[in-house]
Amino acid sequence: MEQHPATPAANDQPIEVKVHASPKFWPFILTFLVVGALVGLIVGMLGEPSEEYTRASAAGFFAMFCGGLGAGIGALVFVIIDRVTSRKSTKHLAVPLAEDTDTSAQQG
Repeated sequence: MEQHPATPAANDQPIEVKVHASPKFWPFILTFLVVGALVGLIVGMLGEPSEEYTRASAAGFFAMFCGGLGAGIGALVFVIIDRVTSRKSTKHLAVPLAEDTDTSAQQG
């Protein structure tokens, strides 16, 4: 008889678990990256024109630089919000489910 590694033993003892709402990582990073890139484009387009660089290349440089900076700030904001929400976690009792009755695993 095999036992699934994620399934606890057959006893129906409740397990205490901590539950907290956590933000999603990638939406934070991508949102701040896009906002930073847009700010960089605006800064590059509004700046004084240079004799060495075109406006488009300056705007691209600022978009890349500010996009990376925005992604870093987004990661920092994510960590701060995750720490704050993890402090507001609650403890609940979870009861393990009965063993899997899937017959396809027994056939193979």
